[in-house]
Amino acid sequence: MSKENALSDKEIIALLQESKENLDIPYKKHKDYCMNFMKKISHNIELNQDIFHDALLVLCENVNKPGFVLKCSIQTYLNSICRNQILVRFKKESKQTQIKDEGDYDPAINDWFADEQDIKVEKISAIMKALEELKKLGGNC
Repeated sequence: MSKENALSDKEIIALLQESKENLDIPYKKHKDYCMNFMKKISHNIELNQDIFHDALLVLCENVNKPGFVLKCSIQTYLNSICRNQILVRFKKESKQTQIKDEGDYDPAINDWFADEQDIKVEKISAIMKALEELKKLGGNC
């Protein structure tokens, strides 16, 4: 077992509060897990690495704020920051790639979308009905 893996979250936080030089400890301990976690959302490895580095900096900044209390594990905290950052970047990218030429608009596409929405509503209704029936039967999950 490596030195980093032997340390508890409280010990890591204490080390980060002592010095930013200890940032390598959570980096080594949590990098692989975070990278695999982010790979499920984004396959852009360079982007994921940048986001992980940013998440570590956020962790380091926050543990040094007065009154900061970590209410989850460091791993969960880093995963949350990474996930949110990926979603923010996706949102920015989607705004930048809007259709500029509306001359190619095809009204048939709209009809297809409406049909898909109807199918989704039917499926959701069926699932809700099944859940209500299960609820009536009672018992534990």
